Amino acid sequence: MAKQTDPRLTEAMRALASGQVEHAESLCRAVLMDRRRDDLAMALLAQVCNQSGKYEEALQLIRSAIAKNGKRADYHGLLADMLTTQGDFRSAIGAYDKALKYQPNHPGVLAGKANTWLRLNEPEKALKQLSPSMKQGNEDVTIATVYAKALIATEKFDDAASVLLTHLPANREPIETRRTMYFVLGKAMEKCGEYESAFEAYEQGNALAYTVFDIDQCKTKHNTNREAFNKDTILKHSGNENSSRIFIVGMLRSGSTLTEQIIDAHPDGAGLGEIETFPTLLQKYSQGQPFSDFWNNIESSTLDAIAQEYLDATQTNATVIVDKQLGNYQFIGAIASILPGAKFIHCKRNPLSIGLSCFAQKLPPNTNTWANKLQDIGQYYKQYDELMKHWLSLFSDRILEVQYEELVQHQEEQTKRILDFCNLPFHDRCMRFWESGRAVLTLSQDQVRQPMYSSAMNRYEHFGELLDPLRVALQ
Repeated sequence: MAKQTDPRLTEAMRALASGQVEHAESLCRAVLMDRRRDDLAMALLAQVCNQSGKYEEALQLIRSAIAKNGKRADYHGLLADMLTTQGDFRSAIGAYDKALKYQPNHPGVLAGKANTWLRLNEPEKALKQLSPSMKQGNEDVTIATVYAKALIATEKFDDAASVLLTHLPANREPIETRRTMYFVLGKAMEKCGEYESAFEAYEQGNALAYTVFDIDQCKTKHNTNREAFNKDTILKHSGNENSSRIFIVGMLRSGSTLTEQIIDAHPDGAGLGEIETFPTLLQKYSQGQPFSDFWNNIESSTLDAIAQEYLDATQTNATVIVDKQLGNYQFIGAIASILPGAKFIHCKRNPLSIGLSCFAQKLPPNTNTWANKLQDIGQYYKQYDELMKHWLSLFSDRILEVQYEELVQHQEEQTKRILDFCNLPFHDRCMRFWESGRAVLTLSQDQVRQPMYSSAMNRYEHFGELLDPLRVALQ
């Protein structure tokens, strides 16, 4: 007799499909408390953890599920999705192939494998993977969406839009499937020059995100940081003299991945990506105290301990090591005190360009709650900008500002400026950063696999008055 599915897992599936990730997680963990070897509970919780950025736990869970029930194609497909998220694309292709061995026509697996070919910059292989399913005329929405992405990558923009328009509004599909579809449709429409239709698609995709941005909470958090650090309190610092760390900070879509890639291409440079090490350490040592209270009472021994733990966790053989967690802009005061030898690169870009780029990009669920509405984007940008001006007033000699527009128009000049700030000699490889073959896991993965281009610089101009809510909020 087949094992009966725990009704809590059925509810968890519904919650996950509707974007209620936290509820799905609590249900899965409750089942595993009662039945710790339930492979479906492990697989569902793995999916939740992957969406929430808990990648190590997600991989452990899905591998345990496969060990318990190794003939389920969806389990192998989920493992492959996670490996793709981690940048291990070749292993992901192998996992997809194993899944297709058990279920050759599994829509999610076919779409996932094609999407991984796109991550490897091989759109023709993605199209070949999905063409048989598309010819049947009743393709799955996920397959149609990835197929459209491949068409966009091969500059068949009208075809991509046509494929997706036939599936609208797809009301019965899971929330994240619909969100992805709308953002891909928006990109296709934008490439076709249909800017109002593109904006409408981006708007629809953002409207499906279940997030609320609290501007007052954001202001309070930023004000607390400003109050904790002034010309008197910054005299407090650890005795650690390590000067190998560079922190890249700023807004999303500001050219930060490009900047990191330039440094990483240097023989003596290494980029760590968007790691959570520093904010996690602050959370660990503050033990739930309000940040201002924690910092006012911090002892030099604690500063030394945090510094050493951070350095140990991020050590490589490189001379210069880059931490590109953009949200660290909030903690520049703390970082500067804990690592007195560290420097900061502040990536900047026209705020209208940043705002549109964030609005037109599908971000992971339950993250960046400010990015779903133009007004919220503008309000958040103002708070970030004010805090950065405060840090510049305190640490101007340790912060290099890199303007995206200058970087793409004057690549060599700005590359030399960046390397000089990092105390690295100029190297030709930094001018050919896209040849490094490094796995890039950020939203800018496509851009850093090709030479510098300036076509996106004034993208916002095409949208005219549609961006007025952003303009007003930025004032």
